[in-house]
Amino acid sequence: MVAARIPKDLLRSLEDLAKKRTAQSLSAEVKDALEFWVERHANSRPHNSRLASAIAALADYVEEITGKSWIDDSLTRQVLREHIQELVSHTLSPLSEPEAVPADIKEDLWMVLEVLKHSMKRKYDGTVIIDDPKLRVIAQFLGADVETRPALVARRMQQKGRKK
Repeated sequence: MVAARIPKDLLRSLEDLAKKRTAQSLSAEVKDALEFWVERHANSRPHNSRLASAIAALADYVEEITGKSWIDDSLTRQVLREHIQELVSHTLSPLSEPEAVPADIKEDLWMVLEVLKHSMKRKYDGTVIIDDPKLRVIAQFLGADVETRPALVARRMQQKGRKK
C-alpha cells in the first residue's frame, strides 16, 4: 500500500483512463501504470525510450491533423507510415556495409516481434504465454492477454546463463 498526493485533475484523468482503457478499478490502473513505468525505465536505455516517445508523439500529431485514427483510416495510416519511416531512416542512419545477423539473434527477435504484433491487434486470439517478464509487462500494456509461468522464466534465465 502506498499513499500518494495526487492533484485532483490527475486523479480525474486516471479515473477516466481506467474506465476508458479497460473498465478496471482505479487501483488496478495505477498499479499497471506504475509497473509499466518501472519496467520500461528500469530496463530500457534512454535512446530507446526517446525513439518510442518520438513515434508516439508523431502518431498523436498525425491523428490530430487528420482528425482520424491510423487504425481506422487509410489516409492517416499512410501519412503516419511515411513519417515514421522518415523518422527511423533519419535516426538509424544506414551502415556503410550491411552486417550479417546471426540466426539466434534473428530467432529471438522474431519471437519478440510476434508477441508485439499480437499485442497490437485490436482483436486478440487468446492468451499468449511467454517466458520474459519484461515483455509480458509491455504486451499487457499494449492490450494483450499475456501470462508468464515461473518454470518458463527459470528456464529462460538458465539458458541466458549458458549463452554468456
